[in-house]
Amino acid sequence: MACGSQPSSDPAHLSEVERRYRTLVEQLPLVVYVDALDATSSNIFTSHQVEPMLGYTVDEWQTDPALFVRLLHPEDRDRVIEAHARTHRTHEPLSVEYRLIGRDGSVVWIRDDGVVVLGDDGEPLYLQGYLLDITAEREAQAQLRMQALYDALTGLANRAFFHEQLEHAVSLRKEAGQQSALVYVDLNEFKEINDQHGHTVGDEVLAILGRRLKSLIRAGDSVARIGGDEFAVLLEVVSEPAEAAVVAERLLEQITAPITASGHEFALRASIGISLGDNGIDLLKQADAAMYRAKSQHDSDYAFYDDALDREALDRFKRIAQLRRAIQEKQFTLAYQPVVSLEPLEVVGLEALLRWQHPEHGEVAPLDFIPLAEESGLIVPIGRWVLREACLYASRLRSSLGRDLEIAVNVSARQLQHPEFVEHVDAALAFAELPAHLLTLELTESVLVAAGERVELRLDALKQRGVKLALDDFGTGYASLAYLQRLPVDVVKIDRSFTAKIDSGEDDLALLRGIVGLGKALGLQLVAEGIERVAQQGIVHDLGCDGAQGFHFGRPTTAAEATQTLTEQAVADLGRG
Repeated sequence: MACGSQPSSDPAHLSEVERRYRTLVEQLPLVVYVDALDATSSNIFTSHQVEPMLGYTVDEWQTDPALFVRLLHPEDRDRVIEAHARTHRTHEPLSVEYRLIGRDGSVVWIRDDGVVVLGDDGEPLYLQGYLLDITAEREAQAQLRMQALYDALTGLANRAFFHEQLEHAVSLRKEAGQQSALVYVDLNEFKEINDQHGHTVGDEVLAILGRRLKSLIRAGDSVARIGGDEFAVLLEVVSEPAEAAVVAERLLEQITAPITASGHEFALRASIGISLGDNGIDLLKQADAAMYRAKSQHDSDYAFYDDALDREALDRFKRIAQLRRAIQEKQFTLAYQPVVSLEPLEVVGLEALLRWQHPEHGEVAPLDFIPLAEESGLIVPIGRWVLREACLYASRLRSSLGRDLEIAVNVSARQLQHPEFVEHVDAALAFAELPAHLLTLELTESVLVAAGERVELRLDALKQRGVKLALDDFGTGYASLAYLQRLPVDVVKIDRSFTAKIDSGEDDLALLRGIVGLGKALGLQLVAEGIERVAQQGIVHDLGCDGAQGFHFGRPTTAAEATQTLTEQAVADLGRG
């Protein structure tokens, strides 16, 4: 209109103004909206650009009052709803960025700006604003952030970002005795790969190694590429130095595993330095110094900055090396202890018990090596051997005796967490030609506590195959009932601490009676452990236990001795018959 002209009230003129306004709005590269200031922010008007942006029609926006809230990204929902509520309440302008989920599932970043329009009397009429698609802008920002904070070759944090993470970690409030730990990795003689095969091959090796290292990191921890062939792992919180040593051992395991790149196979080595503390600068200097110490020593590929911790780490490293050698040289054996039914009284199975026959120190007690095997991950190959050996012995015993005997094998949390554990069981059963229902896997309560969703799925898969599951050491301090109700347990083995004094104290007997009652109510098979006297056998039988185990029925013996005992019993039974 011309300058100085007066607004017209002519209907035709108003219609033309409205047409021009709508044309302008529909040509804008954004969504214009008008919402009522009621409790549900009812939509009064939305421009047609909303459909190509989000896939929903104008009619859907106006007739479905809950649509906008449903489309908000879950991580943004509360923040956006509060921003709109504040504008409604205070009449302050609205300005917020968030994500909406399109009809096709795509994520669209939105800039939402709006103002409350007031009438001539100053009363609020409605909220008018626009939605602008800023997805491309956000993606560009994310790309720039990736380039600024992450190493392009490996996808790991770069040196600058790692320093930020380090300062954040040491600033965190920690419990008494807790510290941050820095594990510094230097690849030995990596320059030779670049010199002999070219930087392209060297880069491929580093990219593969970067993916491996990233897969090892716990939630909250981080790994970075510090330089050409140097990496660092930051553990935000550790309660004891052994936690950092375990990480170093897993790193070495991944680093030394063969890497194939461009048709060549490479075997890397590394030197690792470990420091603990609460000062970022000191952690870096000390880890670097420890790394150089690791380079100079021949007994271990990692070292602590602290001399005392370094001696402990060296001893730990040597013991782990001995365990690896024990696997290679077949120094492990199995002992077998009978499990009996109480009605009738007969041997119905055997429990396989791991033994380490050290060539210099003789038999090593299980408590002296099994925890270390679990921490280092060596329990996985050891446990796989135990499964195969025990199933094979049970199959041979079944053929020689002419009857079924169950074989029980103890399983650790580390084994259950291995992605191929079910395949390990399948392979052992197939190799031994042993029916699945004759194998019982014994799990402690602590193992079940550590079980996650994937472990539960593996237990279900084994149960479907016919494998039995037993809860060992029942009642030793965990929330047993919850796990018994949720997991497919067949057998409960009552810990020896509940049977040791049942023939001499009413209190112990009352406690055992309660445990047996609970197991019976859940429909479980009950086996009493630690039975060493006739009186104990009679009591657990009268209470309703199905089976028992202990020195009263037989100590752990070699496979040959167990076979001889069972064969003699079978012959004696035939004679009595």
